[in-house]
Amino acid sequence: MTKFCPNCGEENEDAAVFCRSCGHDLKDVDQRIRTDKRAKTSSNALNFKALAALVVIVAIVGIMAFSFIGHSNSNDSQNITLIKENAYGFTFVNDGVPYYNYYLDGVFTNLEGDFQGYDMKARFIDENGSLVKEYRDDYMKYAFSDSKKSQTSTLASIQTNELYNVSYIQVEIMDPNGDIVFNESVDFDMAKMDLSGLEK
Repeated sequence: MTKFCPNCGEENEDAAVFCRSCGHDLKDVDQRIRTDKRAKTSSNALNFKALAALVVIVAIVGIMAFSFIGHSNSNDSQNITLIKENAYGFTFVNDGVPYYNYYLDGVFTNLEGDFQGYDMKARFIDENGSLVKEYRDDYMKYAFSDSKKSQTSTLASIQTNELYNVSYIQVEIMDPNGDIVFNESVDFDMAKMDLSGLEK
């Protein structure tokens, strides 16, 4: 074992009577120095344990907060609903060119705030699962305005020059971060596609 000189800090043999560096008398301070060193070591160990415990607590609180925020966002997305939806179509001919129009009418409920920065897109998908065309409503200026009045309006529409057998419309609302807060598909019944406009 060793002991340290209280005068200069030099490490000495445990049996030393005088410090080998400065000559300080080590007889009366031997036990006290060793006790102080053990106390310091014990104190350092306690400080490290307290710091480790604090880090663990902060990590747990952070995980819980993140989990709560994620849960809150998923609840928000479930609160938005699309009601009174009506998917239909009509046709007309202009200068010998046929036009096929596909529409989705409806109203969103539980739209909160001003939805600034939110986007809505509706993808018209055919019977093979392929994208026919996509409609986008940037900032949801139309859907939001009419939904606040609980007024059914056209939420999405596309126009093509050939007939596609649209099977459904996939409607999504994205927040300013690009996260999807609403995602729902609406069936499109081709029996509601009015083809009489092609006969004129």
